[in-house]
Amino acid sequence: MNDKTAAYDVIVAGAGPTGLMLAGELALAGVRCRVVERREDRTRESRALGLHGRTMEVLNMRGVADEVLARANPIPRVRVSLGHSLFDMGELATDYGQLTIIPQGETEEVLEKRATALGVVVDRGVSLTDCRQDGGLVHCTLEQDGRTWQESASYLVGCDGSRSRVREAMGADFTGATYPYTIIVADVKLGTPLDDQLLIRVGRAGLVVATDFGNGWYRMGVIDREKPWSDDPVTLAEVDQTLAKLFGRDMRPSEPLWTSRFHIQERQASFYRQGRMLIAGDAAHVHSPLGGQGLNLGIQDAMNLGWKLAAVINGRAADDILDTYALERRRVSQGVIKVTDIATRMMTSDKLPARVARKAVMTVASRIPRTHKVAVGHLSGIATRYPSMSSAVGASPLVGTRVPDLRIAGHGGPRHLHEVLRHGGFVLIERGDGAPVLPSAAEGEGILLRLRGRIVADSGPWSEPEVVLVRPDGYCAWAGPRSRAQELSLAYRRWIQD
Repeated sequence: MNDKTAAYDVIVAGAGPTGLMLAGELALAGVRCRVVERREDRTRESRALGLHGRTMEVLNMRGVADEVLARANPIPRVRVSLGHSLFDMGELATDYGQLTIIPQGETEEVLEKRATALGVVVDRGVSLTDCRQDGGLVHCTLEQDGRTWQESASYLVGCDGSRSRVREAMGADFTGATYPYTIIVADVKLGTPLDDQLLIRVGRAGLVVATDFGNGWYRMGVIDREKPWSDDPVTLAEVDQTLAKLFGRDMRPSEPLWTSRFHIQERQASFYRQGRMLIAGDAAHVHSPLGGQGLNLGIQDAMNLGWKLAAVINGRAADDILDTYALERRRVSQGVIKVTDIATRMMTSDKLPARVARKAVMTVASRIPRTHKVAVGHLSGIATRYPSMSSAVGASPLVGTRVPDLRIAGHGGPRHLHEVLRHGGFVLIERGDGAPVLPSAAEGEGILLRLRGRIVADSGPWSEPEVVLVRPDGYCAWAGPRSRAQELSLAYRRWIQD
């Protein structure tokens, strides 16, 4: 599938976290990749600042989680002022039971460093102004400093934000709605200290989300139902007045690093792929920032798409594997849009039924162990699963679920699954010393790596199957006994053709 007449196999439009993560995934598989970004520099503002548990697991699978943590402030608990509700992500069955607070610019720096080390070319100050497909190529019109030229690639992926030029060229609708209120964000110091590192304060006038960066500054995200839209810059006086109104006391904000205001929207593209053009991240979906899901969805979009697109380009998978990217990820973003819409409307309404409902919902979700587990599981992404993978009759309930960082004790000593996944291919975990259950042709080529031994520690249902096949993005492709090896082979060949 490689077209050597083009300088690159893939052009990625957008060097935000989604585009850089995708470029790194493609380069890991040997795909020639170029990223074009209209901005001259990485964002200097904090912008999207929270990485959830599943995103941190994804970053650990690619060896950059430790660098992110070294720059971050991990916050394990979120307090909501309604009924003094507390959501403890430290109870999640993961090494990353927290919200990892790190400015977007630093996340981009880590991901760009990885991508360029793998050979990705990142060109800043370059805008994609047009694109069209012709046979086996996508032709891109690029512009920089008034100069216009054309470059071609086998595929184009738009990670170019909510105003995506790629999505527009694909002809995909971006349907949804704009909320009747706006959000103000400000990174400031507070003269009145908070007892919690992450607090959601809800009142009849609106809500404020206060997040501690861990270095003296707080991100204050404010929705004031009564504040009309303004094109004026956000001032410190406006932040001071709005916080005092919602907290009921003077918070004494000072030393603003960044302020902004924007409309809240919820939209989703009608499709994510048209031929050799695809979209990911904000180009494919936007939603209320309540819950901090946007950046996380984008990075996980990239993780899902990256290995599939690389497999097609390298001739190891049929073109229709790309349809599974949209099938799996569009459903996830659709669910997030639905939940954040309900939560935002319920949390900001001044109507009595909504006030009663939000207090009851928060109390139940935070204090009943089972509902608390469900709530933090979905918020963190740990509970995300791909039901389309488990459609086969008799498939294990583990198929389509995220595989934790299992520890496997074998002849070479114990190994962690996330560490093994850093090669970017499938991992086959086999208990015991029986004959291999898959042909070995793929071994040593970055496609499949085998782990023999036993799963140690308390791994719940993962200790039961004799064989577990793990996809490159850390989801279970098949699980079961050796006696059903033929099903395993079919499941593997659904994705990869050796």
